[in-house]
Amino acid sequence: MKLIAAGRASEIFDLGDGRVLRRFQAGGDPAREALVMRHARHHGYPAPRVLEVTPDALILELIEGPTMLDELRRRPWTVRRNARLLAQLHERLHEIAAPATLPTAGLGDRLLHLDLHPDNIILSPGGPVVIDWTNARRGDPALDVALTWLITATSGNTLARLFLRWFLDRFDHDELVHALPAAAERRLADVNVSDRERRAVGGFMQDSQRSKRP
Repeated sequence: MKLIAAGRASEIFDLGDGRVLRRFQAGGDPAREALVMRHARHHGYPAPRVLEVTPDALILELIEGPTMLDELRRRPWTVRRNARLLAQLHERLHEIAAPATLPTAGLGDRLLHLDLHPDNIILSPGGPVVIDWTNARRGDPALDVALTWLITATSGNTLARLFLRWFLDRFDHDELVHALPAAAERRLADVNVSDRERRAVGGFMQDSQRSKRP
């Protein structure tokens, strides 16, 4: 097996024949993640095809292409197009009712990704594909969008402010501001978040109380 990617909670290995193994390093629930991806795909949403589930890993179809974050770094002039694409992916996802067995994140019954940012979107030749569904829950779409806002704003990316201007235009700003405290609480509860990111979240929340726009 060839290691092709490593994140904070999992490693991705190329198995050949158009398959990858996603092995969880800590935590995670492969069966639940498989359920969510299959549910999303059943409703026409672009998630990877699940080929096999094991107690600590998933075997998925290989998705070729750069992440949206890689694309933004190489071609920063695409920021407006990609910001709007991310907003559309949120809107499409939140049209889907979540599986009844999925844990909740507040009120609501919509399918939430809760980690839907440019590094979790692969721009494949066939269109965007959303990956890493570990945090998926059932709840209010505003929480999902607010968490994307928070993660992007505290990422340290120099294009973040411009990206968010185009991304947030698609949503109700007051609803998102109302959801920000819950988004921050969820972000800070993530054991994979670094100390730098925690400080950035704290600074962002202070700034958000003084400003109506990112």
